[in-house]
Amino acid sequence: MISDIKYERCEALIAHPNRQLTEFMRQFLRDKGFGSIVLATGSRDAVKLLKRNKTRLLIVDYDLPDFGGADFGGADFIKFIRICDGPLSEAAVCIVISKPNRQKVLAARDAGANEVFALPLTLNVAEQKITRALEDPAPFIRVPTYTGPCRRRVSLEAWGGDDRRGAAPNTEPQKVLGISDILAASNRR
Repeated sequence: MISDIKYERCEALIAHPNRQLTEFMRQFLRDKGFGSIVLATGSRDAVKLLKRNKTRLLIVDYDLPDFGGADFGGADFIKFIRICDGPLSEAAVCIVISKPNRQKVLAARDAGANEVFALPLTLNVAEQKITRALEDPAPFIRVPTYTGPCRRRVSLEAWGGDDRRGAAPNTEPQKVLGISDILAASNRR
């Protein structure tokens, strides 16, 4: 389902310490028509800029530094976004991982990232993933253990085998064995 998003009304936040990547993403979003693009180089700056609560898209570095000494980047930053009140908690979050590995990608997914960018990043990949995150997002899930987009990406084909769960249930009463039945059976051996 593709939605009609008015990009000129959208605000994007790019939180990444690499100036070259930040400018690449800023120009891309500007060309896409985003009305407002704000930049942050660390997690503290990003949190201050998010107080306006109008951000529709976040592009965040997995190793986002916090110049105050605390480790508050990557998956922790996404978890923070997902527990915020209001529409910010459902903003599209794309995370940039410079040296991706299975552990980092799964941590980002489990924290609630919509998309994961692996470096080096091409314009085509950025466009595909940002468009999917904004225009065709996964259903949003809110349960006690997870808040974020549905993590299931693959639609499985219908099962071609026997439908054992759809079969009529066995309605014959089952005999409940007591301790005496079990002892009697073991004595017969």
